[in-house]
Amino acid sequence: MESTSESPKKKMSTGKKVLIGFGILVLIGLIGSQLDKKGSTDSINSEANTALTPAQKDSLEKAKQEEIKKNTISAKQLVAEYEANEVSADNAFKGKTFYVTGTVADIKKDIVNKIYVILEGENIIRRVQCYFDDAETAGKLSKGMSVTFKGKCSGLMMNVLMKDCELVAAE
Repeated sequence: MESTSESPKKKMSTGKKVLIGFGILVLIGLIGSQLDKKGSTDSINSEANTALTPAQKDSLEKAKQEEIKKNTISAKQLVAEYEANEVSADNAFKGKTFYVTGTVADIKKDIVNKIYVILEGENIIRRVQCYFDDAETAGKLSKGMSVTFKGKCSGLMMNVLMKDCELVAAE
């Protein structure tokens, strides 16, 4: 009788051990991937920038400014595109990452505490809503400022939504 009762216990405890071990490996993998995303790119970028000559740095800055200029649309124009033809605008913008520039109309949080900035459109009903995570930067913005965000367009939901935004310029 004892051998029968021990057998299921061993199988159960082995199964639990396997599940716990698997769970630990998954957590280690997730934590490691997050550290790689945050740490490695910053150190690579800082190492690359320190190895560059002033002329190379200037060249990179000019290229970045050209990229911003080439891939920027005003908030008013983006709203106008969506108001003219939502299907066409989705084909042109939805799912794509680009720069949007405009005047800050509002700085708020939604019902799940996500920070967003509203950029003025042609009318008060439709605007561009830029979601971003930097509370410190959001605290420094004010209504009427001219800003440029880089983000991914999610289409029209009352406002034109831009997700995963980062502030690239503010005046």
